Amino acid sequence: MLRITRMIGGLALAMALTSLGSGIADAQTTMPSGGEGSDPGRGMLEVALSGGKVSIDYGRPEMKGRDMLAMAPAGFVWRFGSNKSTTFTTEGDLMFGDATLAAGSYSAWIKHVDGDSWSLIFNSEVGIWGAPGASRENDVLEVPFMYSVENEMIERLTVRFLENEGQHYLAVGWGTHRLLVGFSAK
Repeated sequence: MLRITRMIGGLALAMALTSLGSGIADAQTTMPSGGEGSDPGRGMLEVALSGGKVSIDYGRPEMKGRDMLAMAPAGFVWRFGSNKSTTFTTEGDLMFGDATLAAGSYSAWIKHVDGDSWSLIFNSEVGIWGAPGASRENDVLEVPFMYSVENEMIERLTVRFLENEGQHYLAVGWGTHRLLVGFSAK
């Protein structure tokens, strides 16, 4: 597994995280319409990049008075959503800093490294339900999130693809926690 530690500027983080709750600055995304067969407890979105589409399918748990991320101990790896593991699919290779994520489908996991340090893990196993989760030996890439705590409360886990000055971001909000990582087509 490859780990990277590249971070982006604070201004981009502030802009993207401020827009997470309101949906401002969303890249081209599609969300489930709530039509027949859709699950309100799941979110699906995609963004078109020069190398093809990138999509994410994730469970959307509610806070219900809990603060699950605040309770996560250092080293805890969470399946990033609820029920079936989050699936991250890319039609083309992606760059996260200097590291490449090859085209394909992955389960996505969030790791509480320590304190305010969080990371996004891509694992080659997909469609995993519940605990104990994916085998860590199948982790393909681990990238650091930028993290902040905001005043606005987001009750249901929300993921967005954002774009700022040609850079794409995966933004995650739940409760007052905000996580952000930049990526681009290779």
